[in-house]
Amino acid sequence: MLPEFSRRAPLVTPERLRQLFDSRSIAVVGASKTSNWAKNLVRSLSLGDGLKRVEFVHPKYPELFGHRTVSTLRDLSEPADLAYVMVGSSRVEEVLEDAAAAGIRNAVVLAAGYSETGPEGRALQQRLAERALELDISIIGPNTIGYINAPAGIVPWSVITERAPLSGPVGAVFESGSMARATFEFAQAHGVGSTLWASVGNSAVVTSIDIVNYLIEDEATRSIALFLEAVREPDRLLEVGHRALEAGKPIVAFKAGRSEQGKKSAQAHTGAVATDDRVVDGALRQAGIVRVDSIEELIATAGLLGYSPRLPSGPRMGVVTSSGGGCNIIADLAEANAIALPAWEPSTVEALREKLPAFASVLNPLDTTGFGHARERPRPTKAEDDLMEIAVHDSGIDFMYNMMTPLPAERPTDPTFIESRMKIIGEIVRDSPVPIILSSNTCLDLAPYTQELLSGNGLFLLPGAHLAMSSIGHMLRWLDAKKAFVAEMATPAAPDLYEFADVGASWSEARGRNLLAESGVPIVPATLVNSEDEARAAWEALGGQCVLKICSPDIAHKSDVGGVVLGISDVDSAAKAYREMTTTVGRALPDAVIEGVLVSPMRPDGVELLVGITVDPTFGPILAVGLGGIWVEVLEDVSLRMLPVSESTVRTMLRELKGHALLAGARGRPGIDIEQTSKVIVQIAQAALSLGDRLESFEVNPLRVTSAGAEALDVLVTTTPPQAKAKA
Repeated sequence: MLPEFSRRAPLVTPERLRQLFDSRSIAVVGASKTSNWAKNLVRSLSLGDGLKRVEFVHPKYPELFGHRTVSTLRDLSEPADLAYVMVGSSRVEEVLEDAAAAGIRNAVVLAAGYSETGPEGRALQQRLAERALELDISIIGPNTIGYINAPAGIVPWSVITERAPLSGPVGAVFESGSMARATFEFAQAHGVGSTLWASVGNSAVVTSIDIVNYLIEDEATRSIALFLEAVREPDRLLEVGHRALEAGKPIVAFKAGRSEQGKKSAQAHTGAVATDDRVVDGALRQAGIVRVDSIEELIATAGLLGYSPRLPSGPRMGVVTSSGGGCNIIADLAEANAIALPAWEPSTVEALREKLPAFASVLNPLDTTGFGHARERPRPTKAEDDLMEIAVHDSGIDFMYNMMTPLPAERPTDPTFIESRMKIIGEIVRDSPVPIILSSNTCLDLAPYTQELLSGNGLFLLPGAHLAMSSIGHMLRWLDAKKAFVAEMATPAAPDLYEFADVGASWSEARGRNLLAESGVPIVPATLVNSEDEARAAWEALGGQCVLKICSPDIAHKSDVGGVVLGISDVDSAAKAYREMTTTVGRALPDAVIEGVLVSPMRPDGVELLVGITVDPTFGPILAVGLGGIWVEVLEDVSLRMLPVSESTVRTMLRELKGHALLAGARGRPGIDIEQTSKVIVQIAQAALSLGDRLESFEVNPLRVTSAGAEALDVLVTTTPPQAKAKA
């Protein structure tokens, strides 16, 4: 439904969007005095000082909100930079035509009733998009509330906001208008300022990815918050994610629709195709985008990354706080977020002891104890400030965290102490050899005076310990993604397409084995036999324990119909197994095409992996790697990525598995050859991609992995016949 990017590209370039978001003159079309949307918009526009001209367009009212009106956009004395369109969906195209005639090239469309309503609405949105392309008009929406350009003082925002927006380093893009409003208010309350806060609505022309692309180039934006309801452009998601990593600009995303009910709700709201959340999760990881679990985490994490002039070099955290209970909470949360709490070095312990009472325990996290508050100090500080200044010099930590005591909400009668103290803390943070991260005790709103105390001294305060620890964990994961970025770029070239004759949905194992072998995948030897004598000869050629498997394109699960016999230890047993297997399978499935029986050597125990490729309706071919056999179903221990992948990506996928300890070596067992296993998995993925758009599924289960390497033991391939693709 979304027009191809190649067609939209001229309307969504960073330069074109810069012109849209920096509109200095706005024409409001269709507002009325009784509309709350219009009242909110007028209120919002008054909060900024960047607009030079606001005009109202309405054929019925000669005056609106103290402004004289004109009947249509064509009647404006000069073109406006932006048309804010508040008419119903049936009249939007007519307004766009007027806009084009008046020389207006940008529009925000408030109206709902498009793709979120079903087939008729999707068709209506498609027509809107096509008309916008013809008229060369960039559209935000439909079904949007607008945007906020805080630094420029431009606020075309049709919901209530109480004060002028805070400028800051965070760019935010939302596919939900109500959540854009709610998170904006949360950000305002916690001192998170923005460069842009945009609601894209249904994205008829301008998408969330287009705006992220713009924010990557925006010099004032240091981090990006992204609220997704659907992934409409998976290929571009990967592209802009990598561009952001290259630019050093973190993208933090909240993706709605994790559960089945959530997916249905998101699909109903956006009209976009819902997809498996595990696939979305893998795609975001692959793009280097940090995924968070709540909108509060979204804002806190983007705020931390945007406001931190320096980022940690590793996960080792030092903690100083004035609460023993807080130390316990922080320790638990640190472990949950993979944050290390190393013991203080002896020299640090000695320096800290000089400032602490004898009964204090010099641990990390460090409780300054209430005793420290009773002592007089030579400067306007608290014990936590002085001890933090000492502890930051510990060479065993990568960053310092301090959960601060509450700050005053109003300016005291005598502000000398608090304002001097905050100045000193600002200096400690600036001069520290490691980054210092500050948070409040709880997630309370910050009063204007509190925000002034912080921002005036270059400080950013995370909202409460829980959000602080989760935000730090997300920050560390982004740093890991950035470090891995260079290696991740070495993805293999697209394979040559595999030529195969017209076949049914399922391939026989012999046919799948041939494709694996041609792709360089190590595979257990096998001989296809069609008689008892051939079974005898095959066993004699292999020697030792063997396995016999029925070979048929019509039998995917061989064991279910008696099509697998293990542990054949002599030549007569091989002949007998062949005879009994073909008889049993023939009776159970008389119409099945039997190509023969595969005779393979039995392999000793090793770790078994599943390597599977399926085709997602949104993301295309998806690689799944997990523990094989029953463990896939029992543990659901699978890591997913979009194809193609690099060997480095596969190594990361293996590390993500819950059963990674089995691969590394557990209980005296040797670890597997990770390098060779990763190479083989990439080869399997390339074999699947060689099937082109006829690929349906491709599964090697198990892939036997040991310290000596990896070897495929079984393969199952399904493809779509050409005529089915033609109909699709």
